[in-house]
Amino acid sequence: MSAGFALNDFMSLGELVVIALGGLLLMVAGIRLAKNFFSEDAKWERRRRKSNAPISSKSHRPTVKFSVRTKKSRRK
Repeated sequence: MSAGFALNDFMSLGELVVIALGGLLLMVAGIRLAKNFFSEDAKWERRRRKSNAPISSKSHRPTVKFSVRTKKSRRK
């Protein structure tokens, strides 16, 4: 028995190559996704979407109307 593992005990060489290629493809896909997500363009796109998003208020109090004429403004 040697310290390393023998290919014949666990899997064939073809299975090892398929698993290695699959792992390599997954790693490349993960790196590309992470690169696209953390790029400078993606950061600016997220910031643009956030600043142009519709405003949604979560408070349950009455809204303030600024364009309303009150009695005081009519008395002038």
